Amino acid sequence: MNKPITNVRITCRLLLLQEFDITIVDKSRKDNVAADFLSRLNIDENCIPTEDSFPDEYLFAISTYSPWYADIANYLAARKFPEYLSSKEKRKTIQQSATYTWMSWLPWPPWWIDGNLYHTGPDFQIRHCVREDEAFDILKACHEEPCGGHLTNKQT
Repeated sequence: MNKPITNVRITCRLLLLQEFDITIVDKSRKDNVAADFLSRLNIDENCIPTEDSFPDEYLFAISTYSPWYADIANYLAARKFPEYLSSKEKRKTIQQSATYTWMSWLPWPPWWIDGNLYHTGPDFQIRHCVREDEAFDILKACHEEPCGGHLTNKQT
């Protein structure tokens, strides 16, 4: 922080780092063998330079993904709603959750249903709810595995 600043990129990074309590320790070349080796490498003319300019919106972005049934599962497991839901959305979640079951623990086998959401359809079949990212792998296993494929015209 006490060195003169001559580069805009360094200035931006220093401003971002000011809010943290950090200490930067400079090592000599003989103590830092890996950095010394990398600094002595010959760069070919055909090498593509590394892109190290990241816009701030990508550098500090955090993305989270919640499954389609997150509100229903949270309501069934804890009987609580997220703060962002309106009263209309809360009523809709309560109505939707009537046909769902959250299995948290069973004292008898099968223990594999622990912590999963199940839906009971109008035909009284119990169906395991899966995330969108799991659906493709399930379909792939049903169609491409040795026992997969369309065995009849009614079911896979």
